[in-house]
Amino acid sequence: MTNLSLILRLAWRNLWRNKRRTFITAASVTFAVVLALVMESMNTGGHEQMINNTLRFGTGYLQIQDTAYYETPSLDYGFYLEDSLQEKLNALLNDQAYAVPRIESFVLAAGEQQTRGALVTGIIPYLENRMNGFLRFIEKGRVFHSGSLEAVIGSGLARRLSLDLNDTLVIIGQGFQGMQAAGKYAISGIIVHPMEFVDNQMIYMDIQEASWLFALEDKVSHWLIMAESDKHARNIQRNFEPYLEGTGLTVHHWKELQPDLVKALAFDTVSGWIMQFILYVVIAFGIFGTVLTMTLERQKEFAILVSIGMKRSILAMQCFVETILISLIGVFCGLALGLPVIYYFHLNPIPLGEGLSDLMKEYGLEPYLPFSLSPSVFLFQGISMLVLTLIITTYPVWRSLTFPLLENLRR
Repeated sequence: MTNLSLILRLAWRNLWRNKRRTFITAASVTFAVVLALVMESMNTGGHEQMINNTLRFGTGYLQIQDTAYYETPSLDYGFYLEDSLQEKLNALLNDQAYAVPRIESFVLAAGEQQTRGALVTGIIPYLENRMNGFLRFIEKGRVFHSGSLEAVIGSGLARRLSLDLNDTLVIIGQGFQGMQAAGKYAISGIIVHPMEFVDNQMIYMDIQEASWLFALEDKVSHWLIMAESDKHARNIQRNFEPYLEGTGLTVHHWKELQPDLVKALAFDTVSGWIMQFILYVVIAFGIFGTVLTMTLERQKEFAILVSIGMKRSILAMQCFVETILISLIGVFCGLALGLPVIYYFHLNPIPLGEGLSDLMKEYGLEPYLPFSLSPSVFLFQGISMLVLTLIITTYPVWRSLTFPLLENLRR
């Protein structure tokens, strides 16, 4: 314990005996941490944005469906969730979690002269707004009244059909078990949906009106469940599944409903790791260069210490502690400098140019580069840099154990 305390004191004093050397080495680690943090935060932020859009505008965390609906998404597999099941589901939810019934079906939508394929979504406006901020995307008009023959359509679909507020939208489709679904609806509002492909085909109407249009008799195509976190959603799924046995219903996690997205995220994660590996290689050479210089210029000092009686093992331990202390200083400074930068860009995402903006919209993403404040970003980068410097530390330790004594004393 005494030797360890002595080594720590000597190592700390040696750091500040040559401040320039310490600052250069710590600065290289600091710069590396900031650069890695920004890169990882941007990559994680992009993933979070994709997942968040999928959950808010698509699947929710969980989805209750008829067992056949997953393979064949048809209104023929619409169902009514019994009151007893709704009570059991509500008991598993909390203030941050809630269930949203929906009716979805593709139809043919027509204006005065044009027709287009469209997606009718029957919603409860206040629940939809809680889920994805539906109301703040309304550009013109207002949301429909409950039970009225009104609809809100995407601005892209409105342009394609040459429709505006208060115009008549004609819908023709197929309802429950082959029933004809046809109706005329006044356009009460036009919504600018953040996902372009949705904006070009979306029709929102009251869920009761959608039920009448498709002859569902209060059935729905599915229920979405929003939770406070993925972990909470998994707990709800695990606890609710036993209640569905024998009902012909099942509950799916969003990863089961969006396998292509999961694969895309996995591929992008691997690509990010490769880029980070290249970055770390460059960073490692930079840090190693400063550590190498720091070690070589102290060879005479090492030789004198050994000649007056210091054991090489103690000297090696001292070099190890010095490098670790410099690394810790660099890592903490990097985290301290990186946090405000990432926080600023988290609040003020970087907007993309016109070409990239259009490309992002096609993929259902908002046209900016988001940054993540996830604790895992900071933890992973901090640990990665410490591990990297631990590997680099092997050189000064090896050098202090093997340097030629007499040759360095004659310098």
